[in-house]
Amino acid sequence: MARRSKLRVGPTLAIGVLTLMLCLGISLLYVGWQPGSTLSLIGYIAMTLGLLAAIVLGVGLALLVHSKRDD
Repeated sequence: MARRSKLRVGPTLAIGVLTLMLCLGISLLYVGWQPGSTLSLIGYIAMTLGLLAAIVLGVGLALLVHSKRDD
């Protein structure tokens, strides 16, 4: 009987895609940011809401994955 590899394709592919998206976001931020430019109040509010939404989504998904492992 053939042994299965411990490395699964799905999680590896997901991590690769997320890493690529992170690199793309950082490069777009670097290219698009203009020296001396400032954010307005609306920009800071939008950035704060986006950051909070990302944190809540990440924590929620991590809790869901963790609760499924306990079953």
